[in-house]
Amino acid sequence: MQKRFFLTLALMLSLFKLYAKEKSSHIQPPPLKIGYANMEYIFTSLPEAKAMQSECATFEKQLNNQIKAGIEDFQQKRQVFEQSYEAMTEAVRNQKELELQQLQKSLNQLQLALPEKIAGKQSNLLRPVYEKVQSAIAQIAKENGYTHVLSDHIAGIPVLLYADEKHNISDRVLKKLGIDLDKEKDKKK
Repeated sequence: MQKRFFLTLALMLSLFKLYAKEKSSHIQPPPLKIGYANMEYIFTSLPEAKAMQSECATFEKQLNNQIKAGIEDFQQKRQVFEQSYEAMTEAVRNQKELELQQLQKSLNQLQLALPEKIAGKQSNLLRPVYEKVQSAIAQIAKENGYTHVLSDHIAGIPVLLYADEKHNISDRVLKKLGIDLDKEKDKKK
């Protein structure tokens, strides 16, 4: 009788375990809700982005003017050197040649560093704007139950091959950032 009791108990436990496993396999993971945003559209609609472009253009112009002034200075010094070459002693000549070589080297380094300096300036100016946009996207995602938000393009290359327009949150991001979309659309016309 005891054997029967334990056998029945073991059978009941096995059935209960099987039932519990069956029930747990029906638990559904939370549904995915994916939105997307056109970051280029968002950034070009922000007044900060326009100010940033203007500041970057001014910075680039200043650097180019420095390079131009350096080139003019170098050419002027080289011309003076060539004109007074015969009158110089060899020691002075060698000193002036060395100075011209160093000046030319520094000009070349300045020209090579130009793109890096401009990119650094853009990055420094863009960082707070990007953080502001990122914060707005996160708020909209939480408010609307999005589990993921993607960018529809990266460097002009489409990332989303198909997306329903109802999941485009770009306009909501701009509204969250205080941009009047009607005014922006009128400006673009």
